[in-house]
Amino acid sequence: MTRIVVCDTGPLLHLSEAGCVNLLEAAGDILIPREVANEFKRNSQNLALPNWIKVTLLENNAASQASRLVNDEIDLGEAEAIVLAQQVQADWLLSDDGRARRFAEAQGLEVHGSIGVLLWAAANDQIPTCSEAHQLLKTLSESSLWVSENVLQKAHQAIDVLMGE
Repeated sequence: MTRIVVCDTGPLLHLSEAGCVNLLEAAGDILIPREVANEFKRNSQNLALPNWIKVTLLENNAASQASRLVNDEIDLGEAEAIVLAQQVQADWLLSDDGRARRFAEAQGLEVHGSIGVLLWAAANDQIPTCSEAHQLLKTLSESSLWVSENVLQKAHQAIDVLMGE
């Protein structure tokens, strides 16, 4: 059975900037709401949205539910992604925004971010070598993704463990 993954703008943007958005394709069926597609287009510096990503419409009641979630902490793209994940009963929601992640987890969703995708790919033989995984993590950390040195160090250590170094 194929995993259903809903993604907000952050991971799409950061993985695209790092040149490794293709890692998402192996994770399952990637769905995004219309607002995420719009945000990606506005913020991506002319990067193209991969054709294997499916822009998925929210049902009417879900669209109004997403609008009600928008506040100072959760923007429309994040809200639509959370509601879409609930609508399609997604296996994963991908978000790099801490507040959106905490809210989604409180709703019972399994949430991962860009680094989580990279670690999943390393653990599932989607990245050929340990050195390539470390390089992708370095490139990801140089994208518009904000990541603390502590998290970055732990991610490098996890790569070594996952890939047997």
